[in-house]
Amino acid sequence: MLELYYFENSICSERALMTLAEKKVTEWIPHHVHLFKREQFDPEYLKLNPKAQVPTLVHDGQVIRESSLICDYLDDLYPEPSLKPRGSASIARMREWIKEADESGFEGVASLSFVIAFREKLMAMSEEDRRAYWAGQTVLARTQRQKSCVYEGFNSPYAMRAIATWEHIFQKIEETITDEHPWLMGDEFSLADLNFAPFIARLDGLQLVDPWLADRPHAQTWWQSVKDRPAYIEARVGPSAEETDKMAIEGARSAREFEEARAEYLRQYN
Repeated sequence: MLELYYFENSICSERALMTLAEKKVTEWIPHHVHLFKREQFDPEYLKLNPKAQVPTLVHDGQVIRESSLICDYLDDLYPEPSLKPRGSASIARMREWIKEADESGFEGVASLSFVIAFREKLMAMSEEDRRAYWAGQTVLARTQRQKSCVYEGFNSPYAMRAIATWEHIFQKIEETITDEHPWLMGDEFSLADLNFAPFIARLDGLQLVDPWLADRPHAQTWWQSVKDRPAYIEARVGPSAEETDKMAIEGARSAREFEEARAEYLRQYN
């Protein structure tokens, strides 16, 4: 029995959902965990995921946590079609891409999400409700990042780090993709492409992708190819219907601040 605990507007959950769609797995039990209703702090869920994060996969009683590990596990569990390249060295290079997504890409997207989309929602709360929202969190670094982004906006050092991170990632994608090798690992779509997809979809929802890809035609082609995959569509990767318009509005409203912050980064460090 396969069970997935997820939140529909969670970029990490979308990784697992897209992997299930790529594998054409339909026999699984969904458990929706609403993060803004604090369902991730339910004592029963914390037994499965002590970090109070989604997604969590349970397979025949075995608990698998961390989204990229869940995707890798599902690829092994359902080996066809494979989402790994052939050869140990190629698999290592694929995992290097995923490591970059996990270690810096996620934090960058999370920071920009809080600066642009979630900041208003949290600032609209009472101080007491904001304290309660953060009080239950189990990872201090995450709480500090969120607070900085909410209270400081684009002046947060996490916002500048996020811009630097994604400037680097998009340039790396641009330099990797060619007409002959349309995917990050060459000829075939892999877990490298998949693990980036929900992160970039969130940036797209925040109206940030077009500025970054304007002068990067290979990355543009790659991103369109990712969005055209049936699994991307089936998994409904990207902001949920409820959030799409709101994120677009907030993204448009923040466009000038983003461009100014990006220009400042390019002036100082590029």
